[in-house]
Amino acid sequence: MYIKCCYYDVSQLCSPQLFEKALCSLAWKQRAEKVKSYRFDKDKRLCLGAGLLVQHMLLQAGVSDMQICETELGKPYLSNHSDIHFSISHDGTIALCALADTQVGADVQKTTTYNTRLASRVFTPDEIEWIENSPDKDKAFTLLWTRKESYVKMLGKGLSLDTRTISLCPENSTAVCFNEFDIGDYHISICTAQSVKAELSQWSFDM
Repeated sequence: MYIKCCYYDVSQLCSPQLFEKALCSLAWKQRAEKVKSYRFDKDKRLCLGAGLLVQHMLLQAGVSDMQICETELGKPYLSNHSDIHFSISHDGTIALCALADTQVGADVQKTTTYNTRLASRVFTPDEIEWIENSPDKDKAFTLLWTRKESYVKMLGKGLSLDTRTISLCPENSTAVCFNEFDIGDYHISICTAQSVKAELSQWSFDM
């Protein structure tokens, strides 16, 4: 089994000329249309950056047809390659893609201020207790948030899943496995059902 994880700082796409070049190079047509549908340039860059990462990693894996579909709940998958799975995420200026030969979920978030009201709607009581007892509540909150998001993405259940039904605290989480990384103020969680060591690398669009 394997997991490969790649991130991209989409600030590179602030150049209008480079943005147009990158968009024209995107073979994932549905993604290209989604990029164009966004109103704000920040969202366009993040959407495009994630699409470019998927394309780069699939090409590296020997996939060239880009026949990407979505489940009813919005999880993307390859229609012609059932043995290759991927998950994408983006936040701030960072786009992320994880590629694996097993079901995988990925999430990246910039460190977020601990929100007690939101936590009560998303986390279990022991998760909230873990955050409250952490020396840096903001980092603890962000870590658990990315774990929840990557877990939901791995399952492909979207908003239909009550995330308070499972605890993902680092000390007692045994139901699933995580690979985690920090990039400056950003935290990354990669979720799989079985323990697999992930590789993380940085990518940049070839100008």
